[in-house]
Formats: sequence, structure tokens, C-alpha cells
Amino acid sequence: MMKIDELKALLQNKYREFFQSIEDISRDDQNNESLCSSPFVCLAFDHAIHDLASKKGEDALKSPDLLHIQDNQLFFVEFKNGKIDKKERQSLRLKAIEGPFIGLYEMIKEHDPSISFHDIVKIDKVYYVVYNEEKNPQKRTAGLQRHLEGQQIRFSLKKYKGTFMKDVKTICATVFLESVVSKWK
Repeated sequence: MMKIDELKALLQNKYREFFQSIEDISRDDQNNESLCSSPFVCLAFDHAIHDLASKKGEDALKSPDLLHIQDNQLFFVEFKNGKIDKKERQSLRLKAIEGPFIGLYEMIKEHDPSISFHDIVKIDKVYYVVYNEEKNPQKRTAGLQRHLEGQQIRFSLKKYKGTFMKDVKTICATVFLESVVSKWK
């Protein structure tokens, strides 16, 4: 079984060109703006997945924008600068499965044939959806209630917590930078 440090080293060595700042990874090309302004560098996971699919002549899997590895966990982040409608919620669910499981397995298998899919499944994963609060407002009373209960899962992702993912969080960009990225090393 591959250790998390070995996984991190493999990704840093074999996918070096896909490490970018969070500001660049969270860039919304349609509006030419970044959702999160941070120089912290992570793997532009979605770009790496698309590159691998292109090299293989295959359709790319749905995958989160970012991968960060820390404290024996994989942190996957999807940035959403626009309004999240029903179709987008379905896409968010697919990105939580295809990329962190199949996509990551294919990336690693390219360089380490000894890895098994089961090895990937066993690694703790956390999935963040970071959204634009202005474009996706919560009803004040429901939002306050969720905050008081400590639940921050929106966009039909609750069932993934404790099943596919160790944890799932849906948070606005400001909270993501202040409470998550500030703790990353």
C-alpha cells in the first residue's frame, strides 16, 4: 500500500507543472476573476486530470479543481463563482466521485503500477465546495440554524459525508481562506 507521503511526493514529481496558486486555480475564466486570492500552492487537480485524459485520447472525468495533501488526508476543492443550480449540483456530486477515486487512481497508476484501487479508497478524503456567497445566498433563518448546528453542507452533498468522503463542507470563499487555507502548510 502506498503511504500518503509517497503519494504526495509522486504527485509533486510527476505532475509538477500543475502546481499553481489557489488564486490561479480558482480563476473564473468567464468573468476573468479569482474566487480566492491566495498565493498558497496546490495541485490544479482538474487540469492534471484533463491533461492525462487528453494524452490517452479519452474523455476527461469530472473532477474537483484542487488537491492538497496534509495530515494523512486528501483535501479536494471545487470552486464555484457562479450561481449553483440543479444541473450544477449534479455535477458537484459527480466531481466528488470520479476525480477523487477513479481519476486519482489513474494518475497514480500511470507511474506506480503496484497501486491498487483499494489503496486509493482507503485514504481519508475531504471535499470542499467553495462558492460565491453573493450569487448563492442562504435564507437567513435556515443559514443561521445550520450555523448553530455546525452543519455546513449544501447543494445535495450531505449523503457523501461519512460514505465516500470523511467530511464534506460547502463554504463561502472568505471562510475557506480564513478557516481552511490559513491552517494548510
